[in-house]
Amino acid sequence: MVSIPSFPHADSGNGKEPKDPDIEERRRAAEALGKAFQAVLEREEQALREQFSEGFNPMEAQARALLWLLALQDFHMKAVKEAIASNKAEMLSGWAEDLGKLSATITILETIQPVL
Repeated sequence: MVSIPSFPHADSGNGKEPKDPDIEERRRAAEALGKAFQAVLEREEQALREQFSEGFNPMEAQARALLWLLALQDFHMKAVKEAIASNKAEMLSGWAEDLGKLSATITILETIQPVL
């Protein structure tokens, strides 16, 4: 089973209330998003196991991964363009950082020679 790390709590255990009144709401939203993402991962894992009960051949696995990464890259590029148009520097920074990571991962995956 695939798992993702839990999100840190706003209060580090020092007994003080968070200074930002919205931080607790954002933490709850992040945890809910993490749980929803975990559910998506589990459904996808189950669907893949059912479809490829005898396993992936390496070329199929590489192609599937590359297609998903390219879709994510396109999504992130659109978000970067939206952030530029909206003049939202913090949003731009986050999307652009992730876009760079996706692009690097795609480049690495494309250098792997498919094998049967």
